[in-house]
Amino acid sequence: MAAHARNLRRGLPRQRGGDAWPPLGEAPGELVAASAETPTAAAAPIAAAPAASTPVTTAVVAAPASGRRLRSGLPRVAGGRPWPEAGEAPIAANVEATDAAAVPQPAVIAEPTAAPAAPMPVAPQPAGAAASLAATGGGLRRGLPRVAGGDPWPVPSAVAPVAGSAPVAPAVAEPLAEAVVPHSAAPSRAASAATEPAEPTERAEPAEPAEHIAPAAAASAPSRPVTKRYGPLTPKQWVGASVVGILAIIGAATIVVQLTRWFIGLDFMQDFLASYPGETPLPEGAPVGLPAWLGWQHFFNVFLIVLIIRSGLQVRTEKRPAAYWTPRWSKSGQGKISLNLWFHQSLDILWLVNGIIFVVLLFATGQWMRVVPTSWAVIPNAVSAGLQYLSLDWPLENGWVNYNSLQVLTYFATIFIAAPLAALTGVRMSGLWPKNATALNRIYPVEWARAVHFPVMLYFVAFIVVHVALVFLTGALRNLNHMYAAQDAEDWLGFSIFVASLVVIAAAWIAARPTLLAPIAGVFGKVGR
Repeated sequence: MAAHARNLRRGLPRQRGGDAWPPLGEAPGELVAASAETPTAAAAPIAAAPAASTPVTTAVVAAPASGRRLRSGLPRVAGGRPWPEAGEAPIAANVEATDAAAVPQPAVIAEPTAAPAAPMPVAPQPAGAAASLAATGGGLRRGLPRVAGGDPWPVPSAVAPVAGSAPVAPAVAEPLAEAVVPHSAAPSRAASAATEPAEPTERAEPAEPAEHIAPAAAASAPSRPVTKRYGPLTPKQWVGASVVGILAIIGAATIVVQLTRWFIGLDFMQDFLASYPGETPLPEGAPVGLPAWLGWQHFFNVFLIVLIIRSGLQVRTEKRPAAYWTPRWSKSGQGKISLNLWFHQSLDILWLVNGIIFVVLLFATGQWMRVVPTSWAVIPNAVSAGLQYLSLDWPLENGWVNYNSLQVLTYFATIFIAAPLAALTGVRMSGLWPKNATALNRIYPVEWARAVHFPVMLYFVAFIVVHVALVFLTGALRNLNHMYAAQDAEDWLGFSIFVASLVVIAAAWIAARPTLLAPIAGVFGKVGR
């Protein structure tokens, strides 16, 4: 092997102003001899490595300082100082830098097993490298640590490797194989094989515990659909509750009818019904029949009251208004209200105007005598009419000429009590009420208005339901002709006008949306968010 030795190729100096490296004093024969002994010693670390998990690190004796200033380069860590630091000498290069034709370099790579925390394997340092380090007299060049949180590697030690001895391989649980670089390999491949750590074998993935698989299987199973609720109940529950409620109402109504029939069948009640048949005679000069203006007023009143109830419920239940309306005279946003509240108050104003016209015409034409009680006999007659309604033995009536006493009291309460209460409480809660009127606010608190306004609305709803039911139960065609066609006949004209009015009301109900209300409200003020 000594016959292949030749002069050592020298490269750039390792210190500023130094000689070319390796120095002239290095003997190529010594390097060749060290490399010749490497294949024999390469098997030693594999055979002699103990079965332990703690790696053994190769120790190198720190060479004495050469007295020359060290040339520093880029830092080895981000934000660190230039490396190597001043006062340290770079370690001599490995023998693999020599010509591959002159000195072949075998490399031994120990492949670690699939240990959970196997350290990175360390390439063995040839004896010639240690000898050349001692010859140069430089300090040990140290790099990054081999374990997290450890010291820079290699660690300085007082133990020096003996030339020709086998390098210490890292201790692993069970090395599997060794790879020897052939003699004809290029120097670059030999150097990379000696310095790069061997790739560990693939780790066997542990079996997933059963408790981890069970939740995944449960999650993949189709979940039970959540039933949508409308308020506190589901649709099926609402249907069941409705059926039970209807049956309960029918049962209660049957009981009431039977009890009423038994009650009015008593002797003293028969005398009472004979004395008070349920109708009070009209005053002298009372008009007969219903004029056409009364039919149109009736339609406008129904049209407005339906939209007023709808918009009032929207104002009561809305949480985030779609838009706001501000009057033109407002300064710094005073008087700003929601668009639904503006619509509600606008309908109230139209309803008040229609009501004032209705009352004026009512007294101007004498129609007030039909809806205003003119004697105290109206009270017992109203009781008699009520008992007859409860017994399902309808009282005789002719709405074209006169209403029964119960109807008279109901119309009077609706026109002259409920309507003014709705108007007064609505004005108190609206922006039309003067806010700085201290005396008025003390006499008429807004809390009273709120406490009365909603029950009045409920009264109007109940009145509409009962009124429409009686219209259809006591002769629909004749009653609709009285209200809409201003004639005492039983044809389909009044019914046709009634259906047309329902179409108009439904169209207004659908059209009363922010997209259509905003342009109208913009004419009277400013609409925005």
